[in-house]
Amino acid sequence: MPDDTSSARVTALAAAASVPLAPDDAGRIARAIAPTAARFAAAQIDLALEVEPASFNAVQRREIER
Repeated sequence: MPDDTSSARVTALAAAASVPLAPDDAGRIARAIAPTAARFAAAQIDLALEVEPASFNAVQRREIER
């Protein structure tokens, strides 16, 4: 994961989630999360993450727009 923490990766993930993101923001986010990702990788922490259903994201976006 720490090797994958790049602005290109952040941009790709944002695009996949349909989240508009400026190129400068992607670099800033990558720099911010890289140390944490490196620590998780070094400690070999396994986190079970729940995946939100797509409908939840759609409802959440509608509520934000109101």
